[in-house]
Amino acid sequence: MNIKFKDINPGMYLAKIISIKQENGPYGSYLRFNFTITDGDLKDWSFYGIVKPTPFKQSKFYRWITTILGNDSDEDFAIDDLIGQPCRILLQKKVKSNKTYFSVADLV
Repeated sequence: MNIKFKDINPGMYLAKIISIKQENGPYGSYLRFNFTITDGDLKDWSFYGIVKPTPFKQSKFYRWITTILGNDSDEDFAIDDLIGQPCRILLQKKVKSNKTYFSVADLV
């Protein structure tokens, strides 16, 4: 078997939501969205993005939800209804403690 390593390019990718988990950290509760890329060189690769479930229209959470649902609806919804939904994610390279990784910075 021959393997050639290549770099991941930061940028926008078509994806779908495969899971959403509520977790707790030093700054409180947050949601971990897991995405799978559905097209291109990174097809079937998974990445995650973290967002606080803040119920205000000025929040990153609201921006993500309205981007996924495609509207600015004020109706209630269940987080589990988002699983399987298609979206476009913005992958961003991050460095922490001399380790490089990629995560979802935003939805577009």
